[in-house]
Amino acid sequence: MKFDFVIFLLYDYYMGISSIQRKKAIKDIISKKGCISVSEIVNTLHVSEVTVRKYFEELECENFLLRTYGGAVIKETSFSGEFFFGAKSQKNIKEKQAIAKKAFSLIKDNETIFLDTGTTIFELSKIIRAGNKKLVVVTNSFSVVSELSHNQKIKVFVLGGFLRHELMDFSGMFAKEEIRYLNFTQTFLGVDGLSAREGLTTTDPITAKVEEAVMEKSLVLNILADFSKIGRVSLIPYGRLDSRQMFKRLITDSKADKQEIAKIKSRFGLEIIQITTQ
Repeated sequence: MKFDFVIFLLYDYYMGISSIQRKKAIKDIISKKGCISVSEIVNTLHVSEVTVRKYFEELECENFLLRTYGGAVIKETSFSGEFFFGAKSQKNIKEKQAIAKKAFSLIKDNETIFLDTGTTIFELSKIIRAGNKKLVVVTNSFSVVSELSHNQKIKVFVLGGFLRHELMDFSGMFAKEEIRYLNFTQTFLGVDGLSAREGLTTTDPITAKVEEAVMEKSLVLNILADFSKIGRVSLIPYGRLDSRQMFKRLITDSKADKQEIAKIKSRFGLEIIQITTQ
């Protein structure tokens, strides 16, 4: 009886260590990739979906990740001033600024444009603020609203919804419903990933739904993506670029993989603009 009790304690101890090791493995994977799916962890660690979701729930409570539909994304924990992207906003900053500058040159006076919540889009909003163009800007980005509020020539229409502190945007079905009554001459999207295999991909299903709704109401779609996003595949594909009949354009930098760019152009019929950066 005493022997059985000792065996039970040892079993419980080693199972506890195993659980800790599995969670560490999940942390290592998501730290490298930024996002991960439940099925990927199931296949990697050879555990059930229920177990993986339990680990995700525990890591979310530890403020390490955010659960999404079918997976999880790493949580940005730094907050810089009025902009929540932290270190992410400074990654590849020269490329983002060059892409944003080119995007601004394509905007004409008196246009109605949509700006989403990406870090490159935020760089574009800075240039718009400093510019002299009369525009109507529709956005669900709190950061973009804050930036453009300093330029009285810019009329800003804010899509409603709940404020997501992690992304500093307004989201939910409210925003999607409002888009039904709007039209845009141009839309500017920052993306998590763009590949010839999957097209547009993101880690957030709410963002995907909002951007799909915007694409339906736009004459011109501009995808702003630095080289790190080209060829990258995130958790959730969306947008169906191959079925969109509007004018579609990709603005990226010269570091982007040329073979992948050629495949993207061939499959989706995008105009490609590559900016040279130092």
